[in-house]
Amino acid sequence: MNAVRSPLRTRRWKVPCNKLGLCLGFLVGICSSIAAAQLDTSDELFTNGSVRQLQIELTPEGLELLKNYHQVWGQKRPERHDAKAIVREGKNVYTNVAIHLKGSFTFQPIGNKPSLTLNFDKFAPGQRFHGLDKIHLNNSVQDATYLCEKIARDLFRDAGVPASRIGHAQVELNGRALGFYVLVEGYNKRFLKRHFPSAEGNLYDGGSGGDITRALEVDSGEHPDDRSDLARLVAASREKGASARAASIEKQLDIDRFLTFAVLEVFLLHWDGYCMGPNNYRIFRDATQDRMVFLPHGMDQILGIRKSSQTSITPSWGGLAARAYLGTPEGRRRYLTRMEQVLTNHCNEARLLAKVDRLAEAIQPYAAPGLVDRFRYRAITEMLKSRISHRIAEVREQLSNQEKPLDLGPTGIARLTGWTFRPSNQGGVSGQKGTDQDRQVLELQASGTWASGAWRRKVLLETGQYELSGMAKVEGMTPGATNSGALLRISGDRETLSLSTNQTWQPLRYSFELTGPIDVELICEFRGASGVGRFDSSTLRLKRLPAAPLPAAKP
Repeated sequence: MNAVRSPLRTRRWKVPCNKLGLCLGFLVGICSSIAAAQLDTSDELFTNGSVRQLQIELTPEGLELLKNYHQVWGQKRPERHDAKAIVREGKNVYTNVAIHLKGSFTFQPIGNKPSLTLNFDKFAPGQRFHGLDKIHLNNSVQDATYLCEKIARDLFRDAGVPASRIGHAQVELNGRALGFYVLVEGYNKRFLKRHFPSAEGNLYDGGSGGDITRALEVDSGEHPDDRSDLARLVAASREKGASARAASIEKQLDIDRFLTFAVLEVFLLHWDGYCMGPNNYRIFRDATQDRMVFLPHGMDQILGIRKSSQTSITPSWGGLAARAYLGTPEGRRRYLTRMEQVLTNHCNEARLLAKVDRLAEAIQPYAAPGLVDRFRYRAITEMLKSRISHRIAEVREQLSNQEKPLDLGPTGIARLTGWTFRPSNQGGVSGQKGTDQDRQVLELQASGTWASGAWRRKVLLETGQYELSGMAKVEGMTPGATNSGALLRISGDRETLSLSTNQTWQPLRYSFELTGPIDVELICEFRGASGVGRFDSSTLRLKRLPAAPLPAAKP
């Protein structure tokens, strides 16, 4: 009797080779994705109020190396050298971790409470800390709540602008308790891969001050020596004519993200950021669209903390790209529209205040463990909540009652008051108000090296031709000095030839034409290595000039 074979055991499944390859590829892709997901556990660093316990061990040689590093605020940052360290987190041990001191104004030496950068991959390729190769530990000496960075950067990401994630850590160094820290995800290629289709483009570091016109450090990129992307943005930002300039900038800059970036910097009163700085930013060329993207940084002094900020929702723009685009009628219109959208969609007062409460409750045992510290910490977090509520109300009121163009009255002339002094990025010129005989003056004094400084007044102007005028004089300038003297101009005009070296009071006049409504910054400037420039504040006027007559029609 023949045995009966089960069809299930004897059937031969025939799968075409091409389909088999697809199936195998699909399975390999799934396995790779699972492996990647298992390797990148970075989200756990930044959610649920998690506080990491980090123990850093330096050899005597490494400790000595970091002791010899000093950063002085306002001076050029010296070259950083990495020491090798062991980092322990519970049972996890990371060896050959590159560590250096960081910070500018917040810099503290290794013997105090230093801010640190930890690179797990530099000396040990492939080593990861919860899926990350680089983190920062910020001492948060300017933010006792330890929450400003997280609140701010979460807002940027929620609104569509890539920003580092923020967590917290308790840190020891060679057995010495350093205290509580803000843990910051590093801006590098791994970060870029999380937010952009390609990480190929250059990532520039503007964190230590300076505009896009400077030789910014390159943190990442396939072609770090090719800075043509920045050069194109600078050229577009300097193009004459508001409409042409706006169109050129839109070809070089991710305008959608930039509008949100600018709105949130202003909403958060981030006076130390790019738009009102320029300082504390990163800028990346997104190769997939061949446009630049600004990324926020250094937001421990937001919402009025530690420094009186410009509270206007249309402040004086400090960064070149911000001034060039947001100072145009089209840029201003789109910016104000985006401000309303962001306020409505992302700045819900109840949610923000509840978030502060939730985060503060999670970190308070570490940030303020003592009884007295606990009451103090509760008070400062309540102050943060109060500043959030105040700012939301302030922005709403300004959007409802937007600034009107300067009233020139029936004569078409307005006396100008409310001038504010601002030095150049390099400093070198000081400003003060004083008297010269019977005149009330705006004074600018050079301190020995060539520099510039200016008194500024922002105004909103309609379309038209204008003349800025006033009396000025210069004293003590070196004979024969070039590119030196006093002048009147508007921000963005870099080619004026009206420098005056008169040693007696003389009238200065500067004419310009606008397509408005447009924010304009009027400037009383002094340039030079020595001497003093003085402007008679009582004579400073803005006059609207008659429209030029139309050419006669041809017969």
